Amino acid sequence: MRTERRTGPEVAWRRMGAVRATPTGGARPKTARLGELDALRGLAALAVVAFHYTTSYAQQVGHLQPLGFGFTPGNYGVHLFFLISGYVIFMTLEHTRDGMDFVVSRFSRLYPAYWFCIAVTAAVVAAIGLPAQQLAPAELALNLTMVQQFLGGEHLDGSYWTLQVELFFYAQMLLWFMLGQLRHIHWIIAAWLVLAMAHGLVSADGQHFSYTVRELLILRHIPFFALGIVFYRLHQQRSGRDLDIAMIGLCLVAIGIANGPVLLLVALVCTTVFALFVAGRLRFLCIGPFAWLGAISYPLYLLHQAIGFALIHRLEQRGVPSLAAVGLAVVVALSLATAVNRWVERPAMEAIRRTWRRQRERLATA
Repeated sequence: MRTERRTGPEVAWRRMGAVRATPTGGARPKTARLGELDALRGLAALAVVAFHYTTSYAQQVGHLQPLGFGFTPGNYGVHLFFLISGYVIFMTLEHTRDGMDFVVSRFSRLYPAYWFCIAVTAAVVAAIGLPAQQLAPAELALNLTMVQQFLGGEHLDGSYWTLQVELFFYAQMLLWFMLGQLRHIHWIIAAWLVLAMAHGLVSADGQHFSYTVRELLILRHIPFFALGIVFYRLHQQRSGRDLDIAMIGLCLVAIGIANGPVLLLVALVCTTVFALFVAGRLRFLCIGPFAWLGAISYPLYLLHQAIGFALIHRLEQRGVPSLAAVGLAVVVALSLATAVNRWVERPAMEAIRRTWRRQRERLATA
């Protein structure tokens, strides 16, 4: 790896546009750097696990032997997920031929693993879960939609709330793609930020803001997705980079107004991480352990909370020290996630996409 002679924030901003040209004359981020995004996703998922098994479990259930520590920052790992999704989804749509390709891609990525993890989680919760974890069959069936919260249902696993947010973001982006408006993404982001700030100001004033509008447009989270989109554009070394940098500032202002100082600090940390990423300063993440963690990040996120809580509770009830119970729960979650990634997530995704390609080719031939 080449050693950089100059360092500092101004160098990071200057090098944001480093890309590799494609044969068609476009530009696309280096594959290794997408590996960095996978690693960041894996680290964010692990941070969420640490938060849930320490701080969240202590608050909701209570360790029999207090750990004496927690990992509160892990609660904000989901916001890094949102930036990564903004980057990846915009990139995906720029290289998508039609809307159905995107739908099939997202469906194959999300739903097969999700449905399998629901089945595993429901079985474990039914066998050893806490009373508060039990759901009625109708509520459990509602979880299959991934938008159970919007439909008035409860989550089988508390971590599922972010999946609805992601899904509504995909739907918005697909709509703008189908309307041919992604070339006007700055105006779209500006509208998002105005609505997000309006929601924040109205809510802070104690007034009512439409629940349906807030949830469908994910107004509490859309500035984080917008940050990811703008960083993708900066990474592509497009014209109007000054405008993109200005949009980053506007996103941070919107988060500060709409969400308050804590999430503004979170956004600043995420922005710093992405500035380092697009400047090529996170290449050290492209190694085996981080690649593995990135690969299993989705099933790890889906499986860890409800199963981990039930397991920690049972182990502590049987006299296992709380710290050891947490450690065992982490090992079980990582092992389950690895198995699901290898035998469910990847095979199902590849099979669905392969079937869709064949069907598309047959339709084209006909």
